Amino acid sequence: MTTIEKKIIDFIVNRRHLLFLAFVILVGAVIRLAGRNFMSADMLYCLRPWFDQIRDSGGLSALSSQVGDYGLLYQTIISLMTYVDVFSAYQYKMLSVAFDVAMAVMVAVIYRDIKLHGLSGKDVGHQVDSDYRKSVLFQSCVVAAVVWLLPTVIVNSAYWGQCDSMYTFFCLATLYWLRKGSFVTAFVFLGLAFSCKLQTIFFVPFIGTYYLVSKRFSVFNVLISVAVLWLSGAVAFAYGRSLLEPWTIYCNQAADYCEMYLNFSSSWVILGNDYSALKWFAILITLSLVVMGAFVCMNNKHFLDEKEDFYCIAAWFVWTMVLFLPSMHDRYAYSLDIMLFLIGFMHRRYLKYAILSMLIGFYHYGYYLIDDRYEEPIVLAAVYLLAYLHFTMTLYKQLKERQPVVGD
Repeated sequence: MTTIEKKIIDFIVNRRHLLFLAFVILVGAVIRLAGRNFMSADMLYCLRPWFDQIRDSGGLSALSSQVGDYGLLYQTIISLMTYVDVFSAYQYKMLSVAFDVAMAVMVAVIYRDIKLHGLSGKDVGHQVDSDYRKSVLFQSCVVAAVVWLLPTVIVNSAYWGQCDSMYTFFCLATLYWLRKGSFVTAFVFLGLAFSCKLQTIFFVPFIGTYYLVSKRFSVFNVLISVAVLWLSGAVAFAYGRSLLEPWTIYCNQAADYCEMYLNFSSSWVILGNDYSALKWFAILITLSLVVMGAFVCMNNKHFLDEKEDFYCIAAWFVWTMVLFLPSMHDRYAYSLDIMLFLIGFMHRRYLKYAILSMLIGFYHYGYYLIDDRYEEPIVLAAVYLLAYLHFTMTLYKQLKERQPVVGD
């Protein structure tokens, strides 16, 4: 072996971790680049025509009226993008990919926080040596890389051109700062999440439960989120939009889809798609499950100090909302998948749920994007429901195992 060969091999071996991460990042980037010219039906018939309408109406001047079903924050961002002379589909996808990066980093930040400060919430950061810190840093980078490479994450942004990574990033940031006790910051991020997508509502039952159990912040903190949502329309207000528009847009969206499910393995696939007969029944079932979940949390208050339980319970509430509410679509489980992978990184017992949920979502993505049709097999819906029930039992058992024994 020559001296040059030996130096090259030593360089690769000594820096294998960084080189591996660089390779993973490059692979994710190349796969996304390959999808730049893929045009989904949403891109062809909704996103690009809306972009053209905004551009032809004068960019920011188009904020004077509603275009498509955009929230005001997203419509403002798209209005600014119309001033850039780049193909509109590329701009949509670049924006979403940027939030793919932000979301992956946010998951890694949460993972690192738990590893350095302990699942029990005790600050052990000052007790660990530099080697452990380096190990945790590398693990966190791997976590970010895995999220970066998740098939549904790649397809959602780089192929579909959707922006679910935006609101998911803000929801993750909300949970992170909520757990850290920085409530103003948490509710600012919650307001930003609502400014991006109405699906942020999936996280509200957990936040409400945390409020009831922890007593660590005031209900008036919610006004911060309301103010942020309202301020997200500031530019649109300057162009004459109604001050109530940030809320009326979402009210209109909620009335758009009069189906129990659409290209999604909802629990209602098993019972049927009679929206008029099942809508309120589904809402009441969901509300009942949420109340029961809150009741269990009130009897297991130690989850406040167990970071693993904190994020597991948040994931359970999101899964409950997605699985039992009416009008759920294929992409609505996006944030759930990320939450399940987050807790799967913390404890391997949860990885099976994350992988299953992601694969089912990927199946529905493929049918819509490639075959241009909807598919809701009852078998998949049954498997998804059974996975949720098993996850619920696993989490409940975990909470009971941690429950302090009276007299200890």
